[in-house]
Amino acid sequence: MRFRFAAAAASLALAAVRASAQAPPPQQTPSADEIQIVIKGGGERRLAVAVPTLYAPGTAALQAKVVDPFTGTLRSDLEYAGSFAIADPAHYPTGSHDPTTPEEAARWLGTGAEVLVDTRGEVVGDRVSVEARVWDLKSRKLILGRKYSGGATYVDRIAHTLANDLVKYFTGKPGLFLSTILCVVEQGGTKEVAALDFDGRNVRTLTAHKSISISPSAGGGRVAYTSYVRLFPQIWTMGLDGGDKREISTGLELNASPSLSADGSQIAFAGSAKGNTDIYTIAAGGGTAHRLTTSRALEASPAWSPDGRRILYTSDLTGTPQIYVMDAEGTGSRRVTFAGNWNDEGSWSPDASHIAFACRNEGDFNICVMDMSSGQTIQITSDGSNSHPTFSADGQKVVYASRRNGSTQIYTVDVNGQNRRQLTQGANHLQPFWVP
Repeated sequence: MRFRFAAAAASLALAAVRASAQAPPPQQTPSADEIQIVIKGGGERRLAVAVPTLYAPGTAALQAKVVDPFTGTLRSDLEYAGSFAIADPAHYPTGSHDPTTPEEAARWLGTGAEVLVDTRGEVVGDRVSVEARVWDLKSRKLILGRKYSGGATYVDRIAHTLANDLVKYFTGKPGLFLSTILCVVEQGGTKEVAALDFDGRNVRTLTAHKSISISPSAGGGRVAYTSYVRLFPQIWTMGLDGGDKREISTGLELNASPSLSADGSQIAFAGSAKGNTDIYTIAAGGGTAHRLTTSRALEASPAWSPDGRRILYTSDLTGTPQIYVMDAEGTGSRRVTFAGNWNDEGSWSPDASHIAFACRNEGDFNICVMDMSSGQTIQITSDGSNSHPTFSADGQKVVYASRRNGSTQIYTVDVNGQNRRQLTQGANHLQPFWVP
């Protein structure tokens, strides 16, 4: 279930009444040249890359434990990034991976690849070391070299780290392969905040209130959420690992849909003291809540801009729920969505050039993306009833929840509507938030 804007205050009040270990950072190996191939985002250009199998001589057990997982993860990550196309491994030449001679470079260019990502691994005890060399096949120059190491059980993480470095090098944007998605897991009559990797793996529960904990957001290394553990909805914060939980007292009866600012210093939320729901802010460490909206309309779903200067929110001031933006002090409010009869749950792209939101004209809710400067809007989903979109750190993907066939699960999709992936299954997974 998603908390629709018009029913947010009523449903929350009714519910109240009813009552790691990581691989070390990579080291830079100096490039042999200053050559750099730059790929623009948004699918304008897909760089053809050859990714041969990790070279790590050893037993069949080593292949299954290290080589196959590393190679498969690296190829999958680069394909998912949207900026790369993996040249068909069936056409890779045998023998040398050193394209410094015209003959060897020609063999690799014959696969359709422009770049070769050659990786060599070594396993000593329970440690894995991987050296990556990235070659521009046309110039036959080494353009990137990195070394990575970590525990043998963290082979996937090493591959994710290399994929992040390749995305950053070729596109200038951060990779998302070590990123976290927050969500709400509904089981046995309770809702708890959980976290999962970008690809849906490694789901871990962060709260254990054995109550209703919903609406997670993150900023500055902290998570904010609403919990009914005290009967009435209150805002809580915690670390990204679920530790250091703190209740934030606002003095209000309703405390819904908290949004942490990017630096983690402020929380915007929908609050109510005497029935009407408005947008408030409060310091993340607690203090006095400041009311930003004062109309008789119902207002909810705030979202901080990346620079902390503006707040998106939803209001039915003009009769139907639409998305507005205002300054962080509550001034300069203006409506930004006009198409459709119901727009809600707005979120900003990392550069604040676009917003994603739940949109409806007729039928089920979908996910829309709008250019903030031109107002041009595209709908990027068409199946199920969809909600709670947020952008990935590179601004190229959106995570959202979709209800279909009686189950709500989390999906990601490119901002152009392509490359949709389902991340979760089983129990209902709601209200995703891609951690910046």
